Amino acid sequence: MAKGSSVVGVVVGLALVAGVAGCGRAAPDAGASPGPTPSRSASSPSSSAPTTSPSATADDATADGDFSPAATVATAEPSGERVTVVDVRVGSHDGYDRVVYELGGGGVPGWRVQYVEQAFQDGSGAPVDVAGEAVLEVWLTGTGYPTDTGQTEFGEDVGPREGTVVEVTRPLTFEGMTQSVVGLDGMPRPFRVFALQDPVRVVVDVQTS
Repeated sequence: MAKGSSVVGVVVGLALVAGVAGCGRAAPDAGASPGPTPSRSASSPSSSAPTTSPSATADDATADGDFSPAATVATAEPSGERVTVVDVRVGSHDGYDRVVYELGGGGVPGWRVQYVEQAFQDGSGAPVDVAGEAVLEVWLTGTGYPTDTGQTEFGEDVGPREGTVVEVTRPLTFEGMTQSVVGLDGMPRPFRVFALQDPVRVVVDVQTS
């Protein structure tokens, strides 16, 4: 009887070992074919972070309008809070030279741009000297002094330089208007004026060909 009990104990023990071994294999079998793994890059913060469109901020952004004849007086009304010119840049592109007035503050300026025989400084009436033969006068409206906007006004002439636009005079603000003068190397040429955002800029393109 004792011997039979011993055999039964061995058989039960073997069965238990087999069961445990079977349970131990269950995890590897379940993980052997887990199905497709989602791409890490699809949810990675670095790959999904928003990027700024180059055309939204680049000074070489394409204009919407065509060039207007040189006799045109280009105008627009300001909107929002007063702004101050914080930078002036000039660049040469295929078919045009571009003058960029960057502004700081809470609004978008208006403008009045036209060719004149001679520009005179607002307030004093003194003639404005600028290099070049043709004079394109730029008035930005809805502007303010640095004390109004908390912005530092750009205080330098740009140029003289090589190109159709040879010089741009420093912006001067007086009673809500800012004056700057663009000097060209020859006769008046077609031009266009428009605004860009982020940051706010007024762009003056002068056709070169």
